[in-house]
Amino acid sequence: MKIGQNFKGWLTTFAVIGAASVIIPLISSQASSQRAQAQWAEAAADFRAAEPVSTAYAQRLSPRLKDLADVEALSSIGVSHRRWAEAQNSEFQCLAEAVYYEARSESRSGQLAVADVVKNRVKSKHYPDSICGVVYEGAERAFACQFSFACDGSMDLAPRGAAWQRSQEIAQLSLTGFVPDLTKNSTHYHTVTVEPNWANTLQYKATIGFHKFYRPSWRERNSGAASIFIAPPT
Repeated sequence: MKIGQNFKGWLTTFAVIGAASVIIPLISSQASSQRAQAQWAEAAADFRAAEPVSTAYAQRLSPRLKDLADVEALSSIGVSHRRWAEAQNSEFQCLAEAVYYEARSESRSGQLAVADVVKNRVKSKHYPDSICGVVYEGAERAFACQFSFACDGSMDLAPRGAAWQRSQEIAQLSLTGFVPDLTKNSTHYHTVTVEPNWANTLQYKATIGFHKFYRPSWRERNSGAASIFIAPPT
């Protein structure tokens, strides 16, 4: 009887020890995982704020997070560079939209000429200093658009198909700055089927495709600039 009780006691002891050997590592693993997640969250917050993450801090992280040492190098890019990249993409998008809605049925030269006018306005002191600013100037007011598609309902139909693909390619080509300005620094154009009153106040420069192109008689700033792409932050 006593032997049986001792045996049961030892059995209970072994069971407790065995359970502990399983539970304690599990608790330790969970705690380690929670610490690692907290460390990752802290490091991610640092990176989003574009503040440098020191090498010493990275070395204190879990081995699974050792790649965070690269954050120190990446943090030098910072918020300003990411915003610059976003601005570049927006400028490209706006130029592609102008080409699409204004000249998607035109030849390659006709589409490049429309892109030239947008860029020439960016360079002019009389217009906004960004592509999106030029393309959508006045769009917030009725009948004040500089480019009619921005407020005449054309954009109710989203750009699509081969014409949109080609417009994006033309915009990309134009923004390289390696294509000569076909319009001779023109800042205005109209279709060949109309004769607006303002045409007589400007210098006629060229007819390309279905558009006639004009420029003011005054001298513009940066007339020799080939590209309007925004310089990245230093």
